[in-house]
Amino acid sequence: MMIEKGRISTGQMELLIIPTIISTAILSISSIDARLAGHDMWMTPILGSSAGFLTVYIVWKLHELYPGQTPIGYSQKLIGKVAGSLFGLLLILFFSHNTGIIIREYTGFIKSNVLLQTPSIVISLSLLLVAALAVRGGLEVIARTAVICTFLFLSTSIVLLLLIPEVELGNVLPTFENGFIPVLKGAFIHQSWFSEFFILAFIFPFLNNTKKGLKSGFRAILVVMFILCYVNFFVLTTIGVVAGDLYYPVYAIVKSISLAEFFENFEILITASWVLGNFVKIAMFLYAASLALAELFRINDYRVMVLPLSLFIFFFSYWDISNVVELVNYMGQIQPFYLISVQTVIPLFLLLIALLKKKRSDNN
Repeated sequence: MMIEKGRISTGQMELLIIPTIISTAILSISSIDARLAGHDMWMTPILGSSAGFLTVYIVWKLHELYPGQTPIGYSQKLIGKVAGSLFGLLLILFFSHNTGIIIREYTGFIKSNVLLQTPSIVISLSLLLVAALAVRGGLEVIARTAVICTFLFLSTSIVLLLLIPEVELGNVLPTFENGFIPVLKGAFIHQSWFSEFFILAFIFPFLNNTKKGLKSGFRAILVVMFILCYVNFFVLTTIGVVAGDLYYPVYAIVKSISLAEFFENFEILITASWVLGNFVKIAMFLYAASLALAELFRINDYRVMVLPLSLFIFFFSYWDISNVVELVNYMGQIQPFYLISVQTVIPLFLLLIALLKKKRSDNN
């Protein structure tokens, strides 16, 4: 059942998926890394990217076996209509819940650091409604918007180079101070974000050139890994493991930048780019949830589901997590198991079933 008529290029897919992964990680993951991995936090994204490569490969193989279909379609063929429908419902709730978490994090940061007097509901609804309008425009609209947003989002990372005079390479040492286990713990946190590459399952069927999808996905993983290493390096070498005591270490180090005591307030650029990145991520998650919901219930146009689902997500954002402390605990203790289970482990089981069925069919 093909309910998306738009098509995008692999280049657009890369610019779409990069902010979808890192926009929510870039502000807070350094804090979790510093607490878990200490002086070795710079290497955690490298190990954590393994989940991204595995997830993209799984999604790509399923796409090869069932071209033109999303997980909603091929899961029903693999595990039966009832179990497949339950998995589809799980994905809808999963994307809705995670979009609510993203909006909660976005609202909390903007409310506490930028728009101090603005009601939280205004901050939440403004971004959610703009994302909903983009989703109603279709995948091509989201992709074209993402091209602009991603270039602006990535260009602001140059600001961190202004911190080079403040870099203390001694903060990187000692290496493996407490062994390799802390590094693995930090990498596991990163794996939860890298598992979000699963959303490519809702993009691969709509590529202009599907043959290049796997290489394009792997290339996006390398870009995300480099950016997270880049951010962790500057956080570690400027403020050290003290970053573990801060909720938003990147925001803190950028806020301290001053050129000739005249050029300051660079955190405004970081905040603006982060808003753009969150817009892309919320739009993509809302798109996946809307597409899955329409396909599951045999609705010909997923666009009619966007606004009702947006309202559902808005209530999710206030119902689940009430403050930033709970949010950080959630990201460090619950989110890794939750995201990896749904986006990597379950699709892996689906792939194994698909390969067994294919082997049995070939033998027959």
